[in-house]
Amino acid sequence: MKLFCIGANLESFRSLKYLVDQNCQIDTLITLPKCENENVSDYYDLHDFCVENKIKTIDTVNVNSLEIINILKNEKPDYLFTLGWSQIFKEDFLSCFSYFIVGSHPTKLPYGRGRAPIPWTILEDTKSSAVSFFKIDLGIDTGKLILQKTFDISPGIYAEELYNIVAQELSKGFYEIYQMLIQKVDLPLIEQSNGNFNHRSKRSKSDGLIEFSNSIYFVEKLVRAVSKPYPGAYCYYKDKKIIFWKVEFCANENYVGTLGQIHKKSSNGLLVQFCDGNLWLKNPTFENNESVDIKLFRVGEKLGYNIQDEIYYLRQNLKDIFK
Repeated sequence: MKLFCIGANLESFRSLKYLVDQNCQIDTLITLPKCENENVSDYYDLHDFCVENKIKTIDTVNVNSLEIINILKNEKPDYLFTLGWSQIFKEDFLSCFSYFIVGSHPTKLPYGRGRAPIPWTILEDTKSSAVSFFKIDLGIDTGKLILQKTFDISPGIYAEELYNIVAQELSKGFYEIYQMLIQKVDLPLIEQSNGNFNHRSKRSKSDGLIEFSNSIYFVEKLVRAVSKPYPGAYCYYKDKKIIFWKVEFCANENYVGTLGQIHKKSSNGLLVQFCDGNLWLKNPTFENNESVDIKLFRVGEKLGYNIQDEIYYLRQNLKDIFK
């Protein structure tokens, strides 16, 4: 059995390492070239690991390119394990494998097809989920199911914690499938039901903006959903972008102020006013990941911008410039 894998993120590394540790024979990894990681928030360079473990690599930013199709046709692989790759596979790519491509998705398919499954799972306040393994077809996460590994989600979970659970279940699931393949056990291929279906859209860095007009319940979930290994929830203060990595509901304190106003400081956070209450925003850093000294913030001042005032001052400055 000539097995290829594809992946370029931290989740991919953990699954690949687990398979190697279990003595699985992996011929080649398809991955991103070094430094081609701008659109992958959890990017992980797998080249050194592959060299150490005698796994060949094929670098590409487009698996559907003619160059990659020709390489694969020459290599004649049997299966591909999708360890972590967001690009849609087109028909020519699918046809390069003697049998098929095993896809994976960290939701209980058919629920949660599409993009950004971990942030959306937290934002939707899901109580349980799964990692689904399926035979990839031309649809988006629509192929016949091979197996699902379910797990519960604890209240208040952060993205990194959920990511770790998913990576663990992903590793185990791929190993189970590998064992079935080498033992020549027929894989169960079950059509996905039409019920309990939804499709989630992509998310970008700007979706992590903290809006003080939102409820504390939404913002609390937002901070957890886009925390590490994702870009984080952010706002602005004194023309600096500030990212907050932790959040906490305010207990036994009832401050009232204007939206975004800082009521109180602690050693690692700020008590801030939202439309329906207060939240502790904690562990602030700048964009370069440098910690922010809490002394920077002043009680009574506001986070964010007053948009109409900013537009007014900007227009006045433009008038002065073009007089």
